[in-house]
Amino acid sequence: MSSGWVFWPKEVHASHFCPSIFDIFASACDGVVQVPRGGEWGHLCNQEWTLAEAAVVCRQLGCGCAVGAPKYVPLPGEVARPWLHHVSCRGHESSLWECSLGARSQSACPHEWVVVVLCANGTFREIRLVKGHSPCAGLPEIRNVNGVDRLCGWHMEEATVFCQELGCGPALQAPRQGVDIVRKYMVCRGTEPTIRNCRLNNKLRSGCDLQLEAEVVCSGHLEARLVGGEHPCAGRLEVRRGLTWGTVCHTDLDLPTAHVVCQELQCGLVISIVHGTLFGQGSGPVWTEASHCLGNESLLFHCQSEPGRQCPHDQDVGLRCSGEFRLVNGSSSCGGRVELQVQGSWAPLCAMHWDLADTAVLCHQLNCGNAVATPPGGHFGEGGAPLWPDVFHCVGTEPYLWNCPVSTLGAQACAPGNSASALCSGGYEVGLWKSKRKVSRRLEKHRVWTPTELRVGRALWGWAFL
Repeated sequence: MSSGWVFWPKEVHASHFCPSIFDIFASACDGVVQVPRGGEWGHLCNQEWTLAEAAVVCRQLGCGCAVGAPKYVPLPGEVARPWLHHVSCRGHESSLWECSLGARSQSACPHEWVVVVLCANGTFREIRLVKGHSPCAGLPEIRNVNGVDRLCGWHMEEATVFCQELGCGPALQAPRQGVDIVRKYMVCRGTEPTIRNCRLNNKLRSGCDLQLEAEVVCSGHLEARLVGGEHPCAGRLEVRRGLTWGTVCHTDLDLPTAHVVCQELQCGLVISIVHGTLFGQGSGPVWTEASHCLGNESLLFHCQSEPGRQCPHDQDVGLRCSGEFRLVNGSSSCGGRVELQVQGSWAPLCAMHWDLADTAVLCHQLNCGNAVATPPGGHFGEGGAPLWPDVFHCVGTEPYLWNCPVSTLGAQACAPGNSASALCSGGYEVGLWKSKRKVSRRLEKHRVWTPTELRVGRALWGWAFL
């Protein structure tokens, strides 16, 4: 082979190796390094193996720059034959043979690992933390050309390397703390420039039990929550920096930033910025570092940080978001079962105390025209989630439902299946509903109507008997 070395062993099935770091069989630019001697191939024996040596190997192969230089402990039954000892490169050499080479010998290595290179033209794509609330918190993953692999069993050393590589600062929390530190599959010292430089011990490799894995949290993590409100989309604003929750001064929150908070919490649009003392006084630190957003960011994490103001907790800021509402199971988006989305989940609203004034506000909020009717509970089906117990006390002129006074029913107050319904003038079901109303007007003469229903009935249906 003209390059004078090779990646090895391509004939071994990939399942024998850790797919979470590399797949040495999907590319000629990843693998265990071997050098020739007498027509045969043997391993390098290096106590230290860095990106400098790996860079030379990748360059010699025409595989781009080096992205990893891990050390690999073979599986039982795999034979490591050391033929070249103590290779040391500066990183700019065009060939491995221009580096400082130690003894060419088959003498045993003082350690059990062999060296690996990962090149830019190989299988690696990116590292990331997922299922957290920012790019600097979550479960660690490596994305390769063949898919995504989850990493597990980490302690602070491994988490620190990962956080630093992401540009998220030092690790503050690792999935595991202080247990079985010696017997680890992946071993980092904590000073490696990349997680792909750590040592892999296949003798200790086992599957991940993701139920036991806590998330990695880096010092750069930032997320928001609303506390003390009548629902999860209203409350005192608290921001978590790293592992610590703190409050924000009222003067440090502007409308674009408030909008980003509502979007991050999946709570719709911002309705109002209020004094946090309406939701109880906060505790812990008051952050003097403020976030300022343009308004189009998906997370508070992505906003610019600037110096904030120092203030006592009686000047904490609070926030009301609109929440997300929809009408489902009707013939259009302007008629159906009333559902509320809070923090990503949809739930039907309880029909108890839901009236035409509430429907009027919702119709305007959804740009569906005026309120036509509030069909009886369950008219558009029950929905698959538990009923949301909030009760809105609207006048009918409010711009959003969350601008109405809100109370919460007791746990047993709403009967199963009693989901609220609404019909707006922008929907296709209005004509059918009007026909049904005409048929039943004789019965409705004996009903006790609310003032709002009387007004709407006269205006929309011409109920002469009202």
